[in-house]
Amino acid sequence: MTEKLVRFSVSMPEALVSEFDRWIEKKRLKSRSDALRQIIRDYIGQSLWEVQEGEAYGTFTFSYDHHSRDASSEITRLQHDFMGAIVCTTHVHIDHDTCMEVVVLRGSTQEIVRFVEAASSLGCIRVGVPGLLPPI
Repeated sequence: MTEKLVRFSVSMPEALVSEFDRWIEKKRLKSRSDALRQIIRDYIGQSLWEVQEGEAYGTFTFSYDHHSRDASSEITRLQHDFMGAIVCTTHVHIDHDTCMEVVVLRGSTQEIVRFVEAASSLGCIRVGVPGLLPPI
């Protein structure tokens, strides 16, 4: 089903429009409309994260040393604690010592934020990057 599009105009300084057009070209977006839609969706997603309201989809991508003490059991325990929000996980072996995991989440923004905070607090995780998408 195609959603009805609504047209509106935006006024801004010429220098900002030029900078916006350069950004659009760099990102290889098709038009200003596509760029604005992307920016608005990103902003709404970030706002949901901040206020922790509504339903959303999210990811948490992290790397860890699988040799670190109890890493696998800590990660498994955490994922079992949040089974209701986890859609799936993907495990990738980066090198002999390092693994990467992507956890796909769906549910209340509050629950997704709780998962990311709990995962980020695990001592075995080297780098963790959350992502949140509103269901738009």
